[in-house]
Amino acid sequence: MNIATASLAPDTGVPASLQEERRELQALVDIAGQTVAPLWPLDSAIAVNPLSGFEDLPFEDALPQAAQLFGARPSLSLVQWRALKAEGRIADIAFRKAVVAALGGLEPAFAPLGPDLNAYNLLVARLVELPADDTPVVRRELTTPIAILARYLAAFFDRNATLTLPGRQHGLYNSVSAALRHDPGLVRAGDDTAAHWLANVPADPLEMLLFAARRDGVSRDRRLGWLRGLVATLPGWAAHLRWRSEHGGPAASASAPASMIELMALVALVEGSVRSGPRALAEPSRQHAHVCRTLLAHFGLDPETPATWSQAARESLNRIAAMSLAELGLIFQQAAETSFLGTVAPQLEGASAKQTAKTKVPVAEAQAVFCIDVRSEPMRRALEAQGRYETVGYAGFFGLPIAISPACDAPERNQLPVLLSPSHVVAERAAQGQEAEANALLARHAALADARAILDTTKGGATGFATAEAAGPLAAVALLARTLAPRLTDAFRRRLVGERGHVLTPAACNDHGHGHGSNAIPLEQRIAYARTMFSLTGLSPDTARLVALVGHGGCTTNNAFAASLDCGACGGHPGGPNARLMASILNDGQVRAGLADQGVAIPDDSWFIAAQHDTTRDVVEIFDRQLVPGSHVADLARFEHALQRAGAQCRNERAARLGRSAEDLLTGAAHWGEVRPEWGLSGNAAFIVGPRALTAEIDLGGSAFLHSYDWTRDKDGSALAGIMTAPMIVAQWINCQYLFSTIDNEVFGAGDKTTQNVVGGFGVVQGSGGDLCVGLPRQSLFHDDGTPYHTPRRLAVIIEAPLQRVQDIVLAHDVVGRLVENGWINLVVIDPWKHKAHHWVRGEWAARPC
Repeated sequence: MNIATASLAPDTGVPASLQEERRELQALVDIAGQTVAPLWPLDSAIAVNPLSGFEDLPFEDALPQAAQLFGARPSLSLVQWRALKAEGRIADIAFRKAVVAALGGLEPAFAPLGPDLNAYNLLVARLVELPADDTPVVRRELTTPIAILARYLAAFFDRNATLTLPGRQHGLYNSVSAALRHDPGLVRAGDDTAAHWLANVPADPLEMLLFAARRDGVSRDRRLGWLRGLVATLPGWAAHLRWRSEHGGPAASASAPASMIELMALVALVEGSVRSGPRALAEPSRQHAHVCRTLLAHFGLDPETPATWSQAARESLNRIAAMSLAELGLIFQQAAETSFLGTVAPQLEGASAKQTAKTKVPVAEAQAVFCIDVRSEPMRRALEAQGRYETVGYAGFFGLPIAISPACDAPERNQLPVLLSPSHVVAERAAQGQEAEANALLARHAALADARAILDTTKGGATGFATAEAAGPLAAVALLARTLAPRLTDAFRRRLVGERGHVLTPAACNDHGHGHGSNAIPLEQRIAYARTMFSLTGLSPDTARLVALVGHGGCTTNNAFAASLDCGACGGHPGGPNARLMASILNDGQVRAGLADQGVAIPDDSWFIAAQHDTTRDVVEIFDRQLVPGSHVADLARFEHALQRAGAQCRNERAARLGRSAEDLLTGAAHWGEVRPEWGLSGNAAFIVGPRALTAEIDLGGSAFLHSYDWTRDKDGSALAGIMTAPMIVAQWINCQYLFSTIDNEVFGAGDKTTQNVVGGFGVVQGSGGDLCVGLPRQSLFHDDGTPYHTPRRLAVIIEAPLQRVQDIVLAHDVVGRLVENGWINLVVIDPWKHKAHHWVRGEWAARPC
């Protein structure tokens, strides 16, 4: 019976008000669980926006709120921003405009406060002249109770552990809470009530949360913030759990179920073992007064001088003195964004105007459809410089919503953006003409798998020591070889084990594409996927004699973050399999006949080949060359030669950015001790949607995702809508991961690579344990001297299309409208008639020139 209402809920025996309170708390738990973004495992790592749970807020409000919740820094330090400005990454005019905008315009910025002094002078002094704190960010130290919980979480989620946590099959909360009750370290770390608290843990996680909320006096109107705080206590483990629950599928939770509410309850449990006093609050008034005095002294003024100013002048001084690091850093960031747009937008306007002059374009000797990845831009530019080669940008999964079932004993892997679900499971099998090589390779892989299984069974006890003693000398020789001759060792390994990517291939049907077997992808679907490539990119059906579909992937050794260098559009895997499948579809006679019926008539002499761009070595591998008709062998030879020259050019460019030699890049890809095999997508700044002619004459330096699009071929705007609701969203995730991992690499990133350890095969921690790291390592973002290589800035989405068409798409799709309206991206539209770039301003929906 409820004391307040003296009523019981029908048939339950539970007071009605308590039942309502439980429902309310459960709803709040569901909301609080969205505080963190899902964290994909290392073998399929993809970039996500770590602050995706805050995208319903304006960017300038979300960042300080998230920083406060997670204990992060909301911006680079002013010293770091000043260094980037000194390097020229922030143009002086863009900086001055950002300062004026932050002050509300020209009049309030330059209105005199006193003799020869205005608000502009004061703010510039704060930004670039006054002494600034440059204390390095450090990873938040976990309290002892939370560190103990993190250790148990690692044991629970590690499916490969030799000794598993008892009771895992009963769920996260039951298993871990039972262990915590008897953990002497937790009792010692707590206060004198810890033992009693642990002994009375409720059996239900929701009851645990109610118990903790009442004990700590958390009123119902404050519970959402309290729950979000529980999630933010261990955001890495919470992010892994969110992936596990929402994206991992049944296999991820087999024999060890877990939910977000269980994690929250466990955090509340261990935190409840210590009665913490109220946290000390900052004293902003003292800090504000100190900044005021420092500002005035910088201009040779006494602290009493403002008393002679007007009320408006004093308010202006106080406002500038009270600006937080988040506000000051945002001024620098906006200036960096404006600097980029101010350089690129005029060039794009000029290129747009040139397109109106109809000139006869020579027939391309070959065409190459590359992934939109920023690392493809330098390779495309280099290839086009080799002769009559045309390149196209398309999402690297080539529009195929597939999962691949490997030929060996391995789990299925999704080869598509995580925004989508696979529609087809495609079997991997021997490539046509490579059957004998495939069988031999699979036999070698099976033998290696057996050897690994034997080693796994010897990890514990005396057997483990015996195995280490026996295998130690051999391992030492292998390590020495990989250290002294990494490229030779890698070549030997490839020759010994074999290249499965060349002899095994995903198949659209079970009979080498002749259309008589049981199809994995029905013919009408294959036709639709092929047509989509032409409609989304604006690629003319009148293709060249040779068309290459070029996926991409990285090539690194001993790198926990290797998958982050692969194709995000392919679920964190190399894109070669998708390219091979789409090439086989486009070479299929039935598919071509179906396309012709729909007005997409591919020339009979066009042949599609598949390739993969190794972004670490700048080498492009050609697949299935044994299927190329004799009539096209010479075309392929010329194309490969052009690719080799283009790759050498790209290596030289990348080597300069890494401060190394081009040969050293090839060595680094095979060396086990390499911490920076490439810069990855660091430096990304823009997502450009338009024909290649728009960007062909601009050296974007690997800073832009390039998606081909011809608005004149997209009569109803559906193709552009598809681009803005899928590839653009993925690009924004990537951009935000790099942005926030740079701002605070210890909280939003992964810290120093050299002090990390892999946990459970799915994540990394710093040192011996603690919370999972959620972002990118420092070496992917910073030079060795600590200067950021990546410039933190929001993604500039630049589209050549009619203004009304873009506005209609933004208003029709909440996911796009939220990003634009709340300032998470900078949307720029180039009017294809007047060739002027317009920046869409939040709240007004009025196009303004950049």
